[in-house]
Amino acid sequence: MSEVETLQKKIEEYEKRMGIGQFDPAKDGYIVLVNILRQQNEYLGNFKISTKIASDEKADITAYKNAKDLWENLPKMIENVSNLKISLKMEGEEKKSTYSPISAKQIADGNV
Repeated sequence: MSEVETLQKKIEEYEKRMGIGQFDPAKDGYIVLVNILRQQNEYLGNFKISTKIASDEKADITAYKNAKDLWENLPKMIENVSNLKISLKMEGEEKKSTYSPISAKQIADGNV
């Protein structure tokens, strides 16, 4: 085994121990939250309020209350997942701004 391979294995072992890089448990938690948010969206997308409200069955009343809790907390859940994505840099490479200052000369020359 070459020295480079040995060092790479040591680095991987240290990253596992410290929970950094691809072994960061916070990133795993983010993926769990995204999965939960998808499930909530799917459930609420298929949920029909009119059938639950019109029913007198206890199960339908409970289902309505549970769905109501989901949709009332959905904006906060979306915000939390979005903030966590930014915080953990889960979008991949940093996006560079496509905006740059424009001078009057560029406008006059038609370069914009």
